[in-house]
Amino acid sequence: MAGKQSVNGYTWFVATFAAVAAGIYGIDSGIISTTIAHATFLDYFAPFSPSIKGVVVSTFGAGAVFGVFFAGWSADYLGRKRTIFIAAIIALIAGIIQAAAVNVGMLIAGRIIGGLAVGMMNMTIPIYNSEMAPPGKRGMISGLHAQFVGFGFATANWVGFGCSYASSDFQWRFLLAFQCVPALIILGGIFFLPYSPRWLLEKDRDEEAYAVLKRLHGNVGNDDSFLRAEFAQMRDQLRFEKSVTKISWHEIFTKPSNRKRLVLAVLVQVFTQLSGINVINYYQTDLYKGLGQTGHMVTLLAGIYGLVGPIANMVCLYYVDTWGRKKTLWITGIIMALDMGLVMGLSGGYGDSSNHVAKGFTIAFIFCFSIIYSLGYNSIHYICVPEIMTMAIRAKGSSISVISNVLINIVFNQVSPIAFANIGYKYYSLFICTNLLGAVVVFFMFPETKGKTLEEIAHIFGDEVIVADLDTIKAKIGDAEEDVTAQEKGVTGTKTETMR
Repeated sequence: MAGKQSVNGYTWFVATFAAVAAGIYGIDSGIISTTIAHATFLDYFAPFSPSIKGVVVSTFGAGAVFGVFFAGWSADYLGRKRTIFIAAIIALIAGIIQAAAVNVGMLIAGRIIGGLAVGMMNMTIPIYNSEMAPPGKRGMISGLHAQFVGFGFATANWVGFGCSYASSDFQWRFLLAFQCVPALIILGGIFFLPYSPRWLLEKDRDEEAYAVLKRLHGNVGNDDSFLRAEFAQMRDQLRFEKSVTKISWHEIFTKPSNRKRLVLAVLVQVFTQLSGINVINYYQTDLYKGLGQTGHMVTLLAGIYGLVGPIANMVCLYYVDTWGRKKTLWITGIIMALDMGLVMGLSGGYGDSSNHVAKGFTIAFIFCFSIIYSLGYNSIHYICVPEIMTMAIRAKGSSISVISNVLINIVFNQVSPIAFANIGYKYYSLFICTNLLGAVVVFFMFPETKGKTLEEIAHIFGDEVIVADLDTIKAKIGDAEEDVTAQEKGVTGTKTETMR
């Protein structure tokens, strides 16, 4: 069944438009990494020490923690769509505050508010797109979130490069104001997005759910029996889950299968941050400066770096439903460790030398790290978390896992400037170890979920599933239709004989 599935234009529109909001996160990452490199910014907020730099970058994560907590409630009670709308309003306010900042305190306040919006987006959009996608293409559709994070990051880096030619405060104020762009796009089009069909079923709005699902998956398969089978499976399993469980924080920790889900969700988010990707993303301009790059070349390299990730991520999206989640994750972890080892060795051996060729290779391997990460972890941690959760705990369980990601991000953003200043290239050794550890854990602990519906995945965790797989349901619907057709023909035949 998975191989026969396709994605219609409406589903692409809905998933892509929702993923535009993910660009807020990418733009923030790219904006702050180039903003803190501009001379006018450093002069305006002088003295801008490594500890202050860490605070400006990391406090964004503090806001994200509260945003994720709020979305854990809002996504269930207000809906995924309304939560995205609220986050877009907050993101717009945050961008205005940061662009108008007159001191570090105001800048930090804007960063915290911006983090609140990004936390909500990062938790809600993967869930929304996961619930919109046909099962055989769920990896591709859910992975659009990471793709637009990458697009946002690349766009911000190139805008930062362009602003490096300005000489006034416009150089950094325009950069920070640029964060408002995706928020305005979302606010302008959010009303055209449908509610999640699973959320509608959870609220007993069955007719609306079927109408949305028909628009989303109406062309999957050769007839509408797949659509009806998917709806029946979704509705019946959700009704069963709703009768035996309730949406609560208590349910996450007291049920063994849910605890297993939570552990896996937290682990994939933790290892995503322990890869070291955000350390490089946020502080790449400092790394280039440490390798002897100066002036416009620093922001130019940041712009090129920002492009390689989204290109690699498109390859991942195309193949992720074929490769699977588990294999991609553990192989990626091993290769990232090897690449980080090369960056560490070259930085230690040639960082202070005049060997420009070796320094060029060091920068090249920094770029390679982004490519490798984007082929694996970048999309899959957004895909994996919502799909292993049941409807009853999807929002709340996802929020806990995303918070674990954010907390580790806060720590790294705060300590990384200090670590680079004190131990330099030796700091990379931490990420060599954590990437290898992540590969081992994924290999031995993680299940494979590709191609299964969100309802069927419950089998993997030992939950009771009262519905059959889609192929079986589809076959039963087809058999029932044939029986009805045969009966109708029989009745028609009898009437004809009687008339004779």
